[in-house]
Amino acid sequence: MLQPFRQLLRRRARLILSGVGCALLVAHAAHATIVERVVAVVGERAILLTDLRQRATPFLLKVYAEPLPDAQRNAAISQVYKATLERMVEEELEQRAAAQAKITVSSEEIDQALRVIASQNGIQPEQLIEEAGRQGMNETQYRAELRRQVTQQKMANLRLQGRVRVTDDDIRSTYQRLLLQERSQLDFRAAQIVIAIPPGADKATVQQRQALANSVRRKANAGEDFAALVARYSDDQASKKFGGLLPTQKPIEQPESIARAVMNLDLGRTSRPIRHGNAFVLLKLIERAPSSLPPFEDAKDQLRERVYMEKMGAARRQWLESLKRRTHVEVRL
Repeated sequence: MLQPFRQLLRRRARLILSGVGCALLVAHAAHATIVERVVAVVGERAILLTDLRQRATPFLLKVYAEPLPDAQRNAAISQVYKATLERMVEEELEQRAAAQAKITVSSEEIDQALRVIASQNGIQPEQLIEEAGRQGMNETQYRAELRRQVTQQKMANLRLQGRVRVTDDDIRSTYQRLLLQERSQLDFRAAQIVIAIPPGADKATVQQRQALANSVRRKANAGEDFAALVARYSDDQASKKFGGLLPTQKPIEQPESIARAVMNLDLGRTSRPIRHGNAFVLLKLIERAPSSLPPFEDAKDQLRERVYMEKMGAARRQWLESLKRRTHVEVRL
């Protein structure tokens, strides 16, 4: 889980590169006779089947390299064409908006983008061009892709930047989300108290058992000896003789309600009553494998960048949808 934070250190520099990594792999379409066809229209601009096939080639090669049944391969190929065409339509919408806003990209800006990508990959720009060539993209094609990406960044700065605001609550929520994602994979050990619900119990009886479970939880979190509470209140005989202690487990191996409760628990704390079958279960977190995430305060600046990028992405999608509504877009694939 450290990796997202390392990536955040370079996130803003990578913004101009969004999608370029995939573009490096674009190969020439195979030499064959292709019946030309229009697969989409954006305003007055037609997107041709040959263009789509060229852009989709690297992704199609990956599909063909997988040992898939025919039905799955055909579905994957269809999805590749659909996703690639969607991106091409969005690029055309952005190019139209950029032309209206009189946004241009200079050769110097392309060179700078090239240097940024090379630096991120620990190589020289010349080596980057050579790598693109080995993957089937000549220097002219590669620079054209960079020009598209730099244009997109300029449009984002012009149209979207003022719409994005990152609050402390946003940052804390993101940290909590990352923490829970990590905890879902970490080994933990808990002790339990099981408050059984009698078979055929009416609503009043269920509520009484739940009230008892809440009372026991308050005692546990107030510091009363958990093993003593197990001996007094738990109806699970198997775990009772071990003070309620359970084997080491992972949250992802548990029912959703149990997993969610465990992931939200701090060490030494006891959960709210969890309805599980005909019982209310209380879990006390005894131990958990150590986290690899930095403390919140140490990660705050990196998280702010991450949240900003996520919000910019959402704002861009909304903006593109508004462009689609104002522009004639016809997909014929």
